[in-house]
Amino acid sequence: MSELLFETDWLASQPVFYNSATGRASRNIHEVIDYANIRFSPEGFNNYLDFGYSVLEQTPIENVKFLRHSSRLWRDEQGRLSVEYLDDPVATWMDYRLSESDVIDLTREKVRKWERSVEGEIVVPTSSGYDSRLLNWCLQDKARIRSFTYGVSENQAESNEAVLAQRLSETLGFRWERIQLDEFHRYLDDWDELFGVSTHAHGMYHFEFYEKILPRIDGGNPLLSGIIGDGWAGNVSIPALENSDDVRRLGYTHGLRGDSDQSLLRSEQSLLSNYWHAQKDLLKDDRFRVVEAMRFKLMLLCYLRIVPEHFGYRWWSPFLDIDVAMAMLNLPAERRRERLWQTEFFRAEGLDLESMNLEATTENTLDMQGLRAIPVRPLDVTLLREVVRPDYVKMINRELLKGPLTRPERSLNLLLGVRKVSWVLRRLGFSARTRRHSEFYSPYMVLLPIEQALRRRNEK
Repeated sequence: MSELLFETDWLASQPVFYNSATGRASRNIHEVIDYANIRFSPEGFNNYLDFGYSVLEQTPIENVKFLRHSSRLWRDEQGRLSVEYLDDPVATWMDYRLSESDVIDLTREKVRKWERSVEGEIVVPTSSGYDSRLLNWCLQDKARIRSFTYGVSENQAESNEAVLAQRLSETLGFRWERIQLDEFHRYLDDWDELFGVSTHAHGMYHFEFYEKILPRIDGGNPLLSGIIGDGWAGNVSIPALENSDDVRRLGYTHGLRGDSDQSLLRSEQSLLSNYWHAQKDLLKDDRFRVVEAMRFKLMLLCYLRIVPEHFGYRWWSPFLDIDVAMAMLNLPAERRRERLWQTEFFRAEGLDLESMNLEATTENTLDMQGLRAIPVRPLDVTLLREVVRPDYVKMINRELLKGPLTRPERSLNLLLGVRKVSWVLRRLGFSARTRRHSEFYSPYMVLLPIEQALRRRNEK
């Protein structure tokens, strides 16, 4: 008789990893990797570089896979694993239609039902965006809200994130604090313990963020998250796909990736090709492309849940509920474009913060601030030469480990974050050094988990 080990939801919002050779299965990838006998999957590795995280049920490690959405993992009496693919529930929700006001009411109803089910202060990570804005509005008892924000500009207090979040708190009447971030690179090992080679190292600032919040709150630590709400509401649009190469558009990487051209592992594109031929008809629907993009990217975005849970927060979000997601996704395309339906709602509620002409900077220099506070060590060229070109690794090290910004460069970055000044400076040819720097920060963080895996192998 077979034993059911795991079952994923309609998004695979909580990753499940398994080793098809050893029969191990876990939510933590380290528990299924046989590091003493580690071998890389050429296609899994190259896709990892191009997407910045594991995709299409295959990690960079041979035999180490993960469950897609709507799946069950079984183990038989001989210890062999098998995967059962369930019907995709999205198909039954494609005709689900609610009015804009009903979508708002549905979201508010779910938030308030959850609010009544938890005790103590409610932590709401609040950015300048619409998702956390809506959640703060939905909560009934504003006195229970503990809203926290981190800035991303050189002067974090002047960041657009912090300025808008503070004004939101003043308007709705809840407690708000800004958390200063600077030492998040000291959490690189903590990140590796949780995520390994499933995704690139990128969310260490959340370790610092949530650890600094803990002493400031009192209660059971329930946390309300706006994860992927922007995808359903209209902020994500995936162009039509024409062939298997275009499947990479579903990765929605924003450039946070490596470069498979630098890989020493040659592979065909069978995973991409098989996926394309199985899904190409469904992918003609722009709504289904958004669903698939969110499914792809949750391998990366799962840190928004896993990191706070690591610190003991009780995490929840309404945007993982299929009825909320599909109600938003099925709103008329012209109303979802640039989230017009939400913009008008916030304007009616006096929460159109963008129209208030608040003085704030939009430049994001957080990664460089982290490097100034705690410089990262060079990648190990000798270890990584097994899988990527040594010159690529050397170039990343050389560019990323340059000295800190000069005072004039910092001043220029600040000016480039001011809307009224930025346009003129860019027309004159000025650009922030941080933009060049980010070209190498991302591949560094993509290759670092691979190096760590090789290091673990050598320690066996």
